[in-house]
Amino acid sequence: MRINPEHLVTFSVVAELGSVSRAGQALNLSQPAVSGQLRALQDQFGQPLYVRHGRGVALTEAGERLLPHAQAIARNLAEVAGQISGARQRPAAALRVGLSFALSEHSSALVRRARTARLHLRVVARPAGTLIEEVRAGRLGAALIVTSPQRAVDDLDLHRVGEDQLRLVTPPGHPLSGLGYVAPHALRGETLLWSARGSGVRRQAERLLDGVGVSAAQGLELGSLWGVLAGVRGGDGVAIMPAGFVARDVQLGAVASVGLEAPAVTVAHTLVTAPAALLSAEVRALVALLRTS
Repeated sequence: MRINPEHLVTFSVVAELGSVSRAGQALNLSQPAVSGQLRALQDQFGQPLYVRHGRGVALTEAGERLLPHAQAIARNLAEVAGQISGARQRPAAALRVGLSFALSEHSSALVRRARTARLHLRVVARPAGTLIEEVRAGRLGAALIVTSPQRAVDDLDLHRVGEDQLRLVTPPGHPLSGLGYVAPHALRGETLLWSARGSGVRRQAERLLDGVGVSAAQGLELGSLWGVLAGVRGGDGVAIMPAGFVARDVQLGAVASVGLEAPAVTVAHTLVTAPAALLSAEVRALVALLRTS
């Protein structure tokens, strides 16, 4: 025999309030609907569960035996409804995402865009090498870094979502600033400003200068790309940096940007994630979101 749990809930409310009409108000049901459910339940049991009197309803002995079970079902259904409602209202857990320093100025736009896809991001900025290790260790769900287009990382997936070009960035009025393009060997003797070891931009810049007699030892290590840009603004040296990172300063005249005559000037904006089989639904949604940009 299959019993409708809604009928048991109605029965428990009628028993609690002692009135069909008051139970209907509490359940947002008409009085005939409440009476119909009671009759259907009573018919299934094959014996009276209640009797009507002038002031309302009283339970029979069979009804008294049924009442604790009906109340338990009503409580369980109410708890389930509360959990469902709470799950709908509860904000999604934050997805921790790392950004390399070269892309950190895009963090606000990334978080806003993710919200349109119902993704709640918590962003941290680190050098690319550190971010890769944090993704591998599971401390980050994903990391957006700048790296060479050909780079591969063991045990992780790389999703290319954009690209940029490396440029030589100089103070305004520097002897090289008026040239459209320069060859890498033109940087011999210049004070080069570098971001921290492990930076994707630095790795690509070192590769670009490899074989022309220019090394990281020829210059100053200033930590982040923001520190490097501040150093160029202050006239402390020149740097190889992504065009997008310095575009605003170039437009304002705070620095000058010069093209580099070299084959390895393209850098990829790459989202680093765990292998596809291990991705959470949130990371999959982030990959799809960035690929549509």
